[in-house]
Amino acid sequence: MTIEIRPVAGYAEYVACEALQDVAWGGFGIVPLNMLTTVHTSGGVVLGAFDTAAPAAPLVGFVFGFLGHTPDGRLKHCSHMAAVLPAYRDTRIGERLKLAQRTAVIAQGIDLMTWTFDPLISRNAHLNIRKLGAICRTYKQNVYGPDPVPADDLPTDRFQVEWWLTSARVTARLAAADQPLSAEALLTDTIVLNPDPEGATAPIAGERLALRIPANIDALRNTNFPCARAWRYQLRTLASAAFAAGYHVAEYARYGESGYYLLVQ
Repeated sequence: MTIEIRPVAGYAEYVACEALQDVAWGGFGIVPLNMLTTVHTSGGVVLGAFDTAAPAAPLVGFVFGFLGHTPDGRLKHCSHMAAVLPAYRDTRIGERLKLAQRTAVIAQGIDLMTWTFDPLISRNAHLNIRKLGAICRTYKQNVYGPDPVPADDLPTDRFQVEWWLTSARVTARLAAADQPLSAEALLTDTIVLNPDPEGATAPIAGERLALRIPANIDALRNTNFPCARAWRYQLRTLASAAFAAGYHVAEYARYGESGYYLLVQ
């Protein structure tokens, strides 16, 4: 496997982006090629990961984003989609795509990128917070619906992360000069707000707080859906309140069968 990251170009490659989205999300919310091409030629970024060692060098991953503004009018890049074919996951292609996207956005003179992810998905938290050095202080409820939420499904809640592309934190993290905290260090002198998804929670007060999540929410949904639903609503309540109180997610680490977000002022 030899992966080349470069801008998507030409009809066939945009069609391949449509097909990859269909595989990744089962037809939900596919961005069509006419939208991809328009955004790409109007300040957006569409990058593909191609396996040049395979016949015809197929597209195996891509990222897509466009220009936007923060509430106070600051120009930013909104990273809308990132996907990798199942057979190529866990090979750092997603990370390489994000780094290439960062390079492209910095070249446009922009220093902030935002995107959303499900805060209960541990592997995404590991990449976004721990490896890339993004932070989070925004919780969005049921972003993609439906509304009302079916009894056998979870609301599509999301963290919106901020990736300050040229900050000292991000630059050091990407250069491996800033090693992320171990789980033991993260939990030292830290109040865990939710030790039990269906139990009592701690008050939102103190210098260091932690939010606990399951290591594998997908498996939990299949084996104990009521518990998975409890995690969703508990995390929604606590994260929303902590962000409103001035905390932000600064770190993430796995420990056993749990993951922990570190919140600081």
